[in-house]
Amino acid sequence: MTGTILLLLGIGGLAYYFLKKRTSENEEGSNTQASTQRPTAYAKDDLRIENVAAGGMIHVSGIGAEMEEFDVSILAKHLYRDEGSSWYELEGESINGKVWIDLEEGDDLALSITLKKVKLRDIGLSKKDLKQIDDDEEGKVRFEGQTYNYEDSDEATFYRNGDESQGERYYYWDFENDDEDKFIGVEKWADGSYDVSYSEEIEAHQLTVFSLKK
Repeated sequence: MTGTILLLLGIGGLAYYFLKKRTSENEEGSNTQASTQRPTAYAKDDLRIENVAAGGMIHVSGIGAEMEEFDVSILAKHLYRDEGSSWYELEGESINGKVWIDLEEGDDLALSITLKKVKLRDIGLSKKDLKQIDDDEEGKVRFEGQTYNYEDSDEATFYRNGDESQGERYYYWDFENDDEDKFIGVEKWADGSYDVSYSEEIEAHQLTVFSLKK
């Protein structure tokens, strides 16, 4: 009788040993699989605003008179081209609403952020005024107590989401303040509509890139 009990205990012990071993191996396999499915971390040098695309996430700081800071989820990356240059626009969403960040790469990276879209009447201009500014190649606008001087006007092409197979032509007028760090941009599109934006110059150190895209 005692021998039978010992035999049963031995069989039970072996069964427990093999069951525990199999469970441990399965857990190790799951952990290995999970680790291989983790997204690859970006190299620090890759986390630059120039590399951000739709689905990316950035943080901006020191914006406007109130020195605001907020996160921006990037919805799209558009391409613009005129006769002599090209630049990108990151269209994003923040807690305050839509945000647009322009990037123009050259000897130095030029950055600006658009926080407001307004109407022609808000800057004291009419369609006739814009034509006269083109003819004279000079002019001024007033917005929120500041004067903005005519800088340039020309035709350009907009490529939504960077799709160069479907460009939209438009005409633009650029104005800037005396310190050359705040801007008014006017765009006239093919359907006759006008898009007027207020932008501010920003520096790369005001942008922190959390992710490049999803």
